[in-house]
Amino acid sequence: MDAHALRLRKTDGWTYLGGKPEAKKAPEVVVRSHEGDVLFATGPDAKAPEGEPVLVPEGEGRRLTGLHFFVRPASPERPALLTHRGLV
Repeated sequence: MDAHALRLRKTDGWTYLGGKPEAKKAPEVVVRSHEGDVLFATGPDAKAPEGEPVLVPEGEGRRLTGLHFFVRPASPERPALLTHRGLV
């Protein structure tokens, strides 16, 4: 499975990674942070995440299962670079 890189420049809100609401089984998505800590969350639709986000520390990765996936820098002052796999 290919990983896709994304530089998060939007630091004041959530960036929508994508989703697969038509999937019979909810997909698993892995986010790995390369520059700065990142918050990673899921939601029931493409509007906004629901519940508590998961912290992805710089240099580490986290896996979530859900229908729609969102990310944002943990620090609003700093853009972040991450990779994700499982959606495309």
